[in-house]
Amino acid sequence: MKVLITGSTGMLGSDCKKVFSKKYEVIAPTREEMDIRKWDKVIEVIQKNSPDVVVNCAAFTDVDACETERKIAQKINIEGARNLAQVCARFECKIVHISSDYVFDGKKPIPQPYFEDDEPNPLSFYGKTKAESEKAVINNIDDYIIIRTGWLYGINGKNFVKWVIKKAVNGEKLTVVYDQYGSPTWTYRVALQIIVLLEKKMTGIFHVTSEGYCNRLEWAEFILNHLGLSAPIEKISMKEWNPPAKRPVNCLLENKELKIHRLNIMRKWKEDMKEFLDIYGARLIKEAKEES
Repeated sequence: MKVLITGSTGMLGSDCKKVFSKKYEVIAPTREEMDIRKWDKVIEVIQKNSPDVVVNCAAFTDVDACETERKIAQKINIEGARNLAQVCARFECKIVHISSDYVFDGKKPIPQPYFEDDEPNPLSFYGKTKAESEKAVINNIDDYIIIRTGWLYGINGKNFVKWVIKKAVNGEKLTVVYDQYGSPTWTYRVALQIIVLLEKKMTGIFHVTSEGYCNRLEWAEFILNHLGLSAPIEKISMKEWNPPAKRPVNCLLENKELKIHRLNIMRKWKEDMKEFLDIYGARLIKEAKEES
């Protein structure tokens, strides 16, 4: 199988590149080589490389910046997805498109999760662009997989785990919300799950998150405790936080479709978090010290 990955330097894209390369031929064009906002570049690169699958990890994911940089968010998240879907349909290759838990409003009471067939109702402009990106894929190609995930962490890119470690290493106070709930999910595990779906030739929308859930505060405390770090923590509510973009309180996704088809390989969030910190914790602490 030949797989082309967009956004291959990002947190999920880099893990997809690493994991997929062990089994498949991987093409990972840079943003300059293949800007998904440009139809002609998308046509040129896909026609030239003839991939069997395109995995779209390219996205504008800064949730707050999306509120002010709306044109850029639309171009990358919606038009980029549409370009890829249309070109993939034309050259008969499958598309795997990465979406988000933020397509939902999070108003279900905890611990009720969101299922694949729940109606999206995003609160933020970022969430709206991801919901529209799903439609752009569904309306333009039949052979697609849409992956909804959230609370991602990995060794590359910015994420909550790195932020917690950096603050603790620098002796700074952590201000963390206690009433937003989700499932911390390792990008490496998501990449493995995508391979399972591809090898079983699945299509449709799939929720892909770790099993179990916690709130942001519990997640931060777990990271600190496992690494033997300490930091003063200010606990705040979502209402007190009040960021530029509204965020869902309930970010819980149920991997219902994976379980129905007996394809779910996602582990409990604490198991993956422990393994990640055991492998990368010392490196992340060292990097945080060097940056300070």
